Amino acid sequence: MQPAGSAQRPRVAGFPGPDIDEEPDVWSGAAIDDDRIRALAVGAYYGRSWGAFCDGVAFLPEEDDSTATRRETAIEGLHESWGVDNAEDARDTIRRLLVGMHAPLFELVHPLAVAAATEQGRVDRSGLADEHREFLHTLSGFRGYRGPAGIDRDYDAWLQAIKLGITDSLPSPLQTDAAAWDLARLVFIARAAHTAGYLTEDEAWEHMLGGLDRARQHYRNWRQLGDGFLTGAIFWAATQDLSSARTQIAERRRMLAGLHLRPSSPWRRVALHPGAPVFSPASPA
Repeated sequence: MQPAGSAQRPRVAGFPGPDIDEEPDVWSGAAIDDDRIRALAVGAYYGRSWGAFCDGVAFLPEEDDSTATRRETAIEGLHESWGVDNAEDARDTIRRLLVGMHAPLFELVHPLAVAAATEQGRVDRSGLADEHREFLHTLSGFRGYRGPAGIDRDYDAWLQAIKLGITDSLPSPLQTDAAAWDLARLVFIARAAHTAGYLTEDEAWEHMLGGLDRARQHYRNWRQLGDGFLTGAIFWAATQDLSSARTQIAERRRMLAGLHLRPSSPWRRVALHPGAPVFSPASPA
């Protein structure tokens, strides 16, 4: 109960809650430098999803309860979800993720959708949403996107996500730089392609360290990177299936909360930038 006459402090919506997976992160004990730990940690969400070592490139250790090897699982996952079947496919996907696969699209669509969602009545002319759709449809044609792949379709999906309140569950204020979504997946592709036997370990490191450099250009710390990853992930989910986007927010926030708060997390071992303080639950973003 609040003391009489005291003002209730506003809730900080972006800080991860206590609902986390407390199972310790796994480390092999490999002797690698902090920058390589950081490079892997950019994709820590996927490393955690795979139960993989935080200090190795390949998705290891092998799973005792699985009938498939990690290599077999990586080959299947790359093929089914990414259409990656060889080294050149992996390199091309990594290149596209590094320059921005979904983040630039979000940067274009988001401010337009916010403007349309908050528009006051316009009696004498068409609404902003119609004008935006016409513009984005034309832009899609110039960029070679047609039909369901049109940017106007992504715009409509995100506009609905805003109107339905799906985005209200994202950290506030919203992180509008979604580059982390692409960069985390870059790390996943590099690790999976090495696990599959498509890329050497040295080449995988080269790609991941390039992703780390880009991440440092966009974010000051893991908190910002995690929020950017979540924003991009939900934007992508909304363009695929609006009905599942709200559920994905809770699931992904729980995973990210663990990366912030578990003592064994790579995000608690090294800061994103050398010399910066390592994040602790009591420290500011």
